[in-house]
Amino acid sequence: MVLEMLSEKPSKKNTKIMIILGLILYFFFMILMNYFYELSKYPVGFYESQLSFSGAIIKSHFRTMNTEQLNYYLIWTILDYGLMVGYGSLYFSLALTIARNFEENTSWRNSGYIVAIFGITAAICDGLENLFILLMLTDPQEFPDIWAIIHSCFALAKFILFGMVFIWIILALISLLVNKRSTKK
Repeated sequence: MVLEMLSEKPSKKNTKIMIILGLILYFFFMILMNYFYELSKYPVGFYESQLSFSGAIIKSHFRTMNTEQLNYYLIWTILDYGLMVGYGSLYFSLALTIARNFEENTSWRNSGYIVAIFGITAAICDGLENLFILLMLTDPQEFPDIWAIIHSCFALAKFILFGMVFIWIILALISLLVNKRSTKK
């Protein structure tokens, strides 16, 4: 039922607007976030920080940062919510646009609708992941270690969903190109 609705809603015009706004928001927030991440002097790279699965490791990261740097990291975390809106809109509308180029009731079209929902689900996982970062920042040295594990679980889910979206988009575009070339012959 929900998947069938995606064949018409949002409209083509609104889907194009979502792609454009998603791109604008993505790049705007990515630039801001990179600035604050650099100011925070977080001691490890992005993926290592997200996938530590350890309260002790994250506490050790926070110990290397002073109050000002922790505040920059807090700002970075809050700005990430804007990025989520950007990439969630972008992935949803891009997958939807590509899916609609396939014939109705085909596996490519139906899987594209599911992948579009994965784009939004990834953003939701990211939001929940950030909620646990915010909780950890309330007491950077004494937060419950389970918060770090939950944080990393949501990050892992987000990255898996990203991978599924990217792979589907690439394969779907290749399929469309192959089909287009086949019909020209």
